[in-house]
Amino acid sequence: MSWSALLPAATVGTDRQPGPWPLPDSDIGGLARQAAAAAANPATGLLRAAAVIATCSLAGAQGPVWAEALPPAAPDDTRAPIPAGSALDAVAWVLREGPARLQHDALLRTGQAGLRLPAPLLPLALEVGRRSVALRAPQLDALGERGLWLAAQRADWAYAAGTTATEQHDATWTDGTLEQRRAWLVQARLDNATAARERLQAALPDLPARERADLVAVLATALSDDDEALLDTLRTDRSREVRQAALQLLLRLPAAAHPQRAAARLTLLLTQERGLLRKRWVLDAPTAVPADAKADQLDTPRPEKESLGERAWWLYQLVRQVPLGWWCAHTGMTAAELLAWGSGTDWAEALVRGWADVLFAAPDDDWCDALLDRWPPAMRESPARVLALLTPARRDRHLLRDARDPALAASTLVQALAACAPGQTLSAELSALLARTLHARVGNGDLNNDYGLRGLLTEFACAAHADSLALLATLPRRADETPSCAEALLTVDRIVSTRRALLTLIPTTRTTP
Repeated sequence: MSWSALLPAATVGTDRQPGPWPLPDSDIGGLARQAAAAAANPATGLLRAAAVIATCSLAGAQGPVWAEALPPAAPDDTRAPIPAGSALDAVAWVLREGPARLQHDALLRTGQAGLRLPAPLLPLALEVGRRSVALRAPQLDALGERGLWLAAQRADWAYAAGTTATEQHDATWTDGTLEQRRAWLVQARLDNATAARERLQAALPDLPARERADLVAVLATALSDDDEALLDTLRTDRSREVRQAALQLLLRLPAAAHPQRAAARLTLLLTQERGLLRKRWVLDAPTAVPADAKADQLDTPRPEKESLGERAWWLYQLVRQVPLGWWCAHTGMTAAELLAWGSGTDWAEALVRGWADVLFAAPDDDWCDALLDRWPPAMRESPARVLALLTPARRDRHLLRDARDPALAASTLVQALAACAPGQTLSAELSALLARTLHARVGNGDLNNDYGLRGLLTEFACAAHADSLALLATLPRRADETPSCAEALLTVDRIVSTRRALLTLIPTTRTTP
């Protein structure tokens, strides 16, 4: 039974249609009329009648008839479930409505503690993984055998089915989902890199472009000079994403023929001139695209709205194919000296952009430090992307330096949160410094009018070191705080209490870098 008889009154209001309404002559219709008649006013009566109809409809609902054979029973779980208590309550809340970073932490801690999610939470967890690819990896250990069995029963949960199997079944590679085949290939590369590469090479011609690019990127696992031949052929793939993936991996193989050819072309443009005190390096951009450059992807047309001129565009295309180590070896300059030198040339933007592309393809700590110590004006990327390439300890040197400057504290917090990967927390020292800054700003009333600060506050509560939770639990309240400010502080309180409960699953040192 539907509530269509109530829709006209609900649409125009009970002041205009106070009833009685044309409910059907049935048991349910009779109950709805009784509920409406007992109400104090027509509006309440309408809502009560609708509630009766809705409840009875749900009680009488029938699912689709299952005509197929029942699937095999779920295997027994080898892990114990999260015990009843505050930790289980925290995980349940996180899966239902917690921030993504906190969901990552809850799932990761559950798996690392050797526990699994209890059965009622499995559908929630699988839905979380369906919506967010980033949460699938930490989710797998927490699902347990029953969770993996449940994932196989629905197509939209199939991403999790079989991805943690220890045996390398051929069917996983040939018939599995993209996530399953990626996981299979990663493990296969660790077991036998050559055999895995050959298996991938045989499958590539039949795969769509997105899957080719995704699986080619897995060659970064156990990458070696033996992979050069395949990567070199993929430079001419019909998909731009595949070509880019191959070129980025070749940059991690400085001795490969492709980066060597690019370095040889660059050598012709880089000369030394005698200065007043010593020789200095001089760079000239190409005046034309070399005739043999097309085979090395150096003939990319200059985009219409590109800020670089034509010659600078050709130089940029060349620089982004040369490993960073070549520059230091060829010129004798450090990364910091090269950045200073490049910023003083006529081709600063082309150089900096090209170096940045190479850095993100093949990270180098010295180049990251040099960029963060003296950020070039021509650098288009966010400092957070460069910070994310560093180890947490090395990253902190830059963040702590800026966080101590009150004028830079807010921007430092943004960069710190962006660079801190899910599953990590900020260091104790940095967390304490930023927590004190936020504590003062909340006390000054900044939270009332700063929407960005409210978002940062809740995100920081998820990423701060456990030692700073006590300070976040005592953020000052003000009599003039707005409703949105009060809601943000309430969310922080919930996050802090949730994180404290999650800490009982496994010590924080297990997931803190």
